[in-house]
Amino acid sequence: MNKTFYDIHCHAMNLSHPNLSAFINRIDINRLMRQLKLLTCLNGIPIVSSIVSFLLGRKLDAVKGKVNRVNNLLSVMENDLGSYFLLMENCLKQTGNCLEKSDAPLLREDGLHIGGNVYQKIVLTPLLMDFGCKDIRNPDIHYEKPNKPIAEQVTDVFSGIKKYKDMSVDNVFEIYPFLGLNTKNYTLDEIKELLDKYFADYRGKRDDLYANMGKFDGNINNMKSNFFAGIKVYPPLGFDPWPDPAEYDFMEQYEEEVKKVKYLYGYCSGRKIPITTHCSDGGFRVDENALDYTAPSRWEKVLREYPEIKLNFAHFGKQRGSWYKKLWRFFSAEELWVKTILRLVASYNNVYVDFSYSGVDDEYYSSLRELINNQPHILRGRILFGTDFMINLMAIESYNKYLDIFSKNSALSDPEKHGFSCINPEQFLFC
Repeated sequence: MNKTFYDIHCHAMNLSHPNLSAFINRIDINRLMRQLKLLTCLNGIPIVSSIVSFLLGRKLDAVKGKVNRVNNLLSVMENDLGSYFLLMENCLKQTGNCLEKSDAPLLREDGLHIGGNVYQKIVLTPLLMDFGCKDIRNPDIHYEKPNKPIAEQVTDVFSGIKKYKDMSVDNVFEIYPFLGLNTKNYTLDEIKELLDKYFADYRGKRDDLYANMGKFDGNINNMKSNFFAGIKVYPPLGFDPWPDPAEYDFMEQYEEEVKKVKYLYGYCSGRKIPITTHCSDGGFRVDENALDYTAPSRWEKVLREYPEIKLNFAHFGKQRGSWYKKLWRFFSAEELWVKTILRLVASYNNVYVDFSYSGVDDEYYSSLRELINNQPHILRGRILFGTDFMINLMAIESYNKYLDIFSKNSALSDPEKHGFSCINPEQFLFC
């Protein structure tokens, strides 16, 4: 029997897609200058000077490592997306460098080898991101408003899928993107039109999606239902899962935003269209309310009103934060995001989590083991495998290496690995 491996959380973007100027606009230049002045002053004190020099030396080594990772990421993002998918496929056939030289490739003639399982197909669900950021302004520069329409990203992604299908020898990938959507960037009528264009005849069937794979003719106006497998929302870019009236100057504006998100949820819930939401304190943060919008508690009202909605909390609510934020959470009543997610998973039948980006070492899988042991019957059926490739190149060398660590880790059993990368994703994606 043929089996399918799912990477439920990956990306397909080139350097023209991210709104880099909006991201840079969030950098606090004044804070950086204050830190630089402080270091300069401290460096003048003889005893402290040695300490500062030592710390700066270690910092420089860390910076060099980060520069290499950034260069690795940029070298991938400089590809057109057809070449990018081919690069991912070819990477899985390689050994050496990122893997032990004695190892056989993960992708062989009989399929992809993960743990004790072999898979003949790999489903990728690249998550498009709506980089519109219509409210971002920078009056200090002449060309102050970048335009990042999602339509251009859609065109590039589906052109890339067509190139991959036409040029790949193996055609091991089935590629079913999620549409990036920020309701703030559209009127209610535009949202209705957009959802009807791509999902009016959506049935949640893999065969429907496969029938359209590689059929893009270059004209976005000719696209229809069953090109996209779901919806991706990204709170750090300004998407608010459930608007709060206290955050709006005008009640009319608040009511309009509520209507838009309610229409989205009602539409997706009724058709069982899966939604993936970013849920970590990292990522591409440009909105000043990013952390409030990203918190999983923001979805509690959504789930109470739409209890059957299919929702995946990406990154499993990972919170890194600064040391003082961690200390605050330890001594306060503030609930860790992962605890909120576990409560929602236990309360609603269609709430899932993925651990994309986190699985860059064995240590993470040991911590995941502890979570599973505390809630085994429910959580085992809701965890989804994801890589966050290409973004995870900031923490790991290659697509191959991420899958290899998942394959070899001893914290998870082979049946669990199969559940997370095959059984659970099929439940999440397809009706």
